[in-house]
Amino acid sequence: MNPMNSEPKLTDHFEGCFFGLAVGDALGYPTEFLSYEEIKRKYGELGIFELPAPVALHSDDTQMSLAVSAALLKSGGDDLNSFMQALTEQFLLWFRSPENDRAPGNTSIKACQNLESGIGWPTSGIIISKGCGANMRVAPVGLVWARHPDRLRLYARASAVITHGHPAALVAAEVTAFCVSWAVEKISPLEYLDRIAALERTSCESWPETLGEIWARGHYDDPRTYLAEGWKQLRQALDRVPKAVDENPPDLCEIVGGGWVAEEALACALACILASPNDYAGIVRRGANNSGDSDSIASIAGAIAGAYLGVEAIPREWRKRVESRQLLHDHARQLFDLQQKLHSD
Repeated sequence: MNPMNSEPKLTDHFEGCFFGLAVGDALGYPTEFLSYEEIKRKYGELGIFELPAPVALHSDDTQMSLAVSAALLKSGGDDLNSFMQALTEQFLLWFRSPENDRAPGNTSIKACQNLESGIGWPTSGIIISKGCGANMRVAPVGLVWARHPDRLRLYARASAVITHGHPAALVAAEVTAFCVSWAVEKISPLEYLDRIAALERTSCESWPETLGEIWARGHYDDPRTYLAEGWKQLRQALDRVPKAVDENPPDLCEIVGGGWVAEEALACALACILASPNDYAGIVRRGANNSGDSDSIASIAGAIAGAYLGVEAIPREWRKRVESRQLLHDHARQLFDLQQKLHSD
């Protein structure tokens, strides 16, 4: 094989992201509410090692990621309000769907009830919530706006605000989207912690009026103070990542936290990736076998790892077995086309 042809194409990285998140989600879904000891008792000393057969069901993480993707495709990158109108429609379709039975998060359900009652997206989010629902679904934003950091930040935050109002949720969604954008641009994950630290100043200084005044609802003096609190909590979680990688505990959540909140979910995902950045299967297995929010940890880790490594790094049998595989393929290709259009405009 010609070495020049062995490098994955950009489309392969988009597919890698979509299949990566869905496969990670499907691997972690059966262990989501189990302790580490319960996982070992049920699946053996290695924990859950293979994707369930014959069809591996994913959770609300993948459902909501596809909803974000559908909103991006429908709005076509025109402007934030068009995207948020489309996202409102997609979330309400998800909320009413008979397939919305995959342990959806309480915050997203309550926010959708607000949307259904007519409350607009800038104020529909639950102000005290920083659950990982804000960043488990943000990967499509990182793909589409990978080359436009200001737009990426704006869209990632807005996609969080609609359901989650705590500053840590917004910041974690923003940073998760940036990680996906770096991954799809083939930047090594070994650089991510330093790159994240470099984002903070610009992030805290950026608050477009289109995002509304959720900071005031949270009783902060201004957007900067609001965002600074989110960054403080994210830093505290990320500071535990090197220790988790170095010590490699059987249950990484003992060091990093359970991942039920946004900043811990990202930190756990990065700990999985940094332990073996070139091994997709090892990354999502690590994410799925822990005492925390295993489907979200493995999904976020899988999205970033898949975007970085490309779709062929994901075992073929897993790609064939995961639910919604044609939809994942179609969304990846259509988002790639949209990204190329937006980048050339």
